Amino acid sequence: MIDVAPAECGALYLDSRTILTTSQRLLAHSRSGRHDVVGKTYNSPVVVSGVGDDAYLGRKRREIALIADCLTTRPEIAPVSSAAAAIETKFRLAGALRAERSLQSWAITETARPDTQHWRSGAYQFSFGYQRADLEVEGPLIYDAIGAAGAGVRQKTVYTGSGMSAIAAVVVALLRVRGGVRVQAARGCYGETRELLDSLRGQVAIVPLASRAATVDPSRYPARVLLIDSCVSRGFDDYRTLSAADIDVVLFDTTCFWQRSARIRRVVEWALDARLPIVLVRSHAKLDSLGIEYGRLGSVVFAWRASQRASRALATLVRATEDSVRLYGVAAIPAHFPPFTGTDAYRQCSAARTAAILRSTRRMVQGLSARLGGSRTVREFQHALYLALAPGKELALGDVKRAAGALCDALGRQGLPVKHAGSFGFDFVAVEWFFDAILRRNVIRIAGADLPASVIDRIIDAIVAWWSQHRMGTLPKIAAPVAATTETGTF
Repeated sequence: MIDVAPAECGALYLDSRTILTTSQRLLAHSRSGRHDVVGKTYNSPVVVSGVGDDAYLGRKRREIALIADCLTTRPEIAPVSSAAAAIETKFRLAGALRAERSLQSWAITETARPDTQHWRSGAYQFSFGYQRADLEVEGPLIYDAIGAAGAGVRQKTVYTGSGMSAIAAVVVALLRVRGGVRVQAARGCYGETRELLDSLRGQVAIVPLASRAATVDPSRYPARVLLIDSCVSRGFDDYRTLSAADIDVVLFDTTCFWQRSARIRRVVEWALDARLPIVLVRSHAKLDSLGIEYGRLGSVVFAWRASQRASRALATLVRATEDSVRLYGVAAIPAHFPPFTGTDAYRQCSAARTAAILRSTRRMVQGLSARLGGSRTVREFQHALYLALAPGKELALGDVKRAAGALCDALGRQGLPVKHAGSFGFDFVAVEWFFDAILRRNVIRIAGADLPASVIDRIIDAIVAWWSQHRMGTLPKIAAPVAATTETGTF
């Protein structure tokens, strides 16, 4: 811990005990029902009870302990007995942890490096001269599938400021190294990835997964990239039907799979067995931070078999990607690396909560499909992190946004752990509008959560009731959401 002496800083003197006292006060306010926070809080008088709830509370207590143990002085935390208390406690502890880490690194700036040779945050070790330009990060392997591929496989990791900046850095690097790029991609890849590629028309050609290299001019698009995206709704395994002879490099967005997913392992094995270099990109804000979005963080992992030709080609691509990160200012920020990751205890917690999210989403798909018209209304995704509800009539963007807000408000007023949020992987169900690339229309996305089955069933009932009340299956009738509940509503 770095302490600032009172004599030097006067009234600005703080240490971890001050932050601890503040965090305990905030936790006490949470239990008493007082609200002094910007944003939506998660208090609820409902105590979790029912089949499987002991396992749920056990998971949440282990996650809370994992975060709390990163504080210099561990706060006293009352045992949580509800989903709302578990969610709010995790977010408050994360805020205290970020504040303490900021205080401890008060002397470190973009270019004022630590006096010690290296700066650590949990399992991560940092060194730099100018953070934006030359930040070096040493940490645990992201994918054990690469480490298990054998001694002849090499890998290199580059961290970025987000998942999208990871993808953008690689695409720009390919353009710098090879000129034009032909990208084979399945329908339904991540919307902003598609938007990025479309913005580079003339330099990037996007072709359907089943198309061969002959469908585009190889002199204009010499680099042949296969994009495998974990977020597609279906057809994820279709890459296996392709010939490796038509591919130069595999670009794999793993964001919607757990880091040790068997699907990641199978893709890595397929590419390396075909002697294809593979580049794995990821957003770590979703599944890798225990549902609290600790910081904005992405990564690029290059893996290849160590033949002389592949080593030279990948070394060039790695350097070009690092240059892209530097020149576009999208380097990772050390404060955004969660200090509670990288241990066996973290991996066990992360695996358990990810599995629970998948179970909850599948339960919602089954329950909603049975009562809302099956696949005509309920869109299932192969990753099982979220589903989509398609209204009976196509809605304009403004209308579907209002619908998502109104649905979220209605469920929140019933004390349910639901929030209006544009991501997934939380401990609360997240509702947001979504453009479905397969249906080519706006829908409402509902992201599953690590919640007890009894709570998920209440959410299913509430969604069905709201959907029917507003005639969403035929002619939707949507009022604007109640403005006050979007800021100060509780569960």
